Amino acid sequence: MLAEKVNKQGKDLLAAIIVAAGYSFRMKRFKPLLPLGGSTVLEQAVHSFLDRGIKDIRVVVGHRANELFPVIDKLGVQSIVNNNFTEGMFSSVTVGVKSLSSEVLGFFLLPVDNPIVNKTTLETLQKTFFSTAFGIIYPSYQGRRGHPPLISSHYINEVLTWNKPGGMRAMLEQHEQDALDVDVDDPGILLDMDTWEDYQVMLEYCGDIRVPSEEECYEIIKRANTPVKVINHCKQVAQLGCTLGNYLIRCGSHLKLDLIRTAALLHDVAKGEPDRAQAGARMLVNYPEVATIVAEHMDICLNPDQSLTEKEIVYLADKLVLSDQIITLQARFAGPLEKHKNDQEVFIKIRQRLSNAESIQTKIEQRIKMPLHDLLKADLGGQC
Repeated sequence: MLAEKVNKQGKDLLAAIIVAAGYSFRMKRFKPLLPLGGSTVLEQAVHSFLDRGIKDIRVVVGHRANELFPVIDKLGVQSIVNNNFTEGMFSSVTVGVKSLSSEVLGFFLLPVDNPIVNKTTLETLQKTFFSTAFGIIYPSYQGRRGHPPLISSHYINEVLTWNKPGGMRAMLEQHEQDALDVDVDDPGILLDMDTWEDYQVMLEYCGDIRVPSEEECYEIIKRANTPVKVINHCKQVAQLGCTLGNYLIRCGSHLKLDLIRTAALLHDVAKGEPDRAQAGARMLVNYPEVATIVAEHMDICLNPDQSLTEKEIVYLADKLVLSDQIITLQARFAGPLEKHKNDQEVFIKIRQRLSNAESIQTKIEQRIKMPLHDLLKADLGGQC
C-alpha cells in the first residue's frame, strides 16, 4: 500500500468528507450556519481544506439541507444528500464514503462540529500519509487525538459493510495497529461545538466577539428587573450608537455593530445599584467584550492615539441621550455641572466625562467629515 501511495502521491488523490447532516439537538441551533470567523461554521470547515489545496470536498447534508445547498454551491464543492440522516452520524459517513471516486487514495473525515483545522496540520497529515505505511493518521495535540483523521481508501469497503455498534469510531478502533498519531501545534483540532458553551469557546478561539442575541439581551434585562424608563433610554442609545457606527464603517472604521447594539442595550442593566457600571459588567461575565464596554460607559479611559472602538461609540451615545431624547453634550451636562458646582470632587468628575465625550465627538466628526449635528438631524431627527 505504501508503494501505491508513493507512486500516486499528490493532494489531488485525497478527498475530504464533511458531515453536516445532523439535527444539532444539544446545541438547539443549526450548527452549520452559525457565524464563525467572519463567515459560517460550514464555510470555515470547507475553507480549511480549500486553503490546503484539497479540491475534492464533499459535504454530506440531511437536516435542513435546502438551507445549505446555496452555501455549498457558492463554495464550489459537492453536496451529498443523506436521506437517512435520522439514523445517525455513521449513516452520513457511509453516504459520503460511498460517493468517493475510485481514484481517491485517502480521505479526511471532519464533522462540521470541528471546523477549525490549521493548514499546517493538514499538510503534516498528508506528508505522513504518503511517507509511511500507516492507513489511519490522527492529528494529536498535547497527547489528545483530534479531527480530522486521514483514512486510507483501503477501508472504504469495511465502512460500507460495517454493521456493529459504535459507528465509525468503533470500526477504526479495530485497526489501532494501522493507526499513527502525529503531533501538531493546533489546539483547534480538539475544539467541537456540541453545546452552546462549546460554541462560545470556539468563537473566542477564532477571535470573534461573543455577544448575546437581542432576545438574550432582553432576557438579561428582564432578570435584572430593569425599569421601562431605563430600557427606553438604552434602546435610544443603541439606535444612536448604531447610526454612528454605520457612518464610521462607511468611512473605513473597523467596528462591529452587533457589539455596539448589545453593549448599548445592556449598559444600564444595573441602574440603581451602587457602582452600577461595574455591577452591570459583573452580570455580563459570560460576554467579556460587552462587559468591558459596560464597565466604562460612565468613566472611560481614553487613548488619544488609538482608533475609535465600540467602547467610545457607546460612551458618546449614552452621553448624547437624556431619558430617551437625543440632546447636545452641552445641554446634557449643563444641569449636573450646575447642581454640583460647589462639590469640587463631583464637579471635576462630571467635567472629565464631558471632556471625554467631546474628544470622542471631535474624533468622529474628523473621521466622517461631518458635524454630528448634521448627521443626527438627517438620520434620527435629533436636536444635536
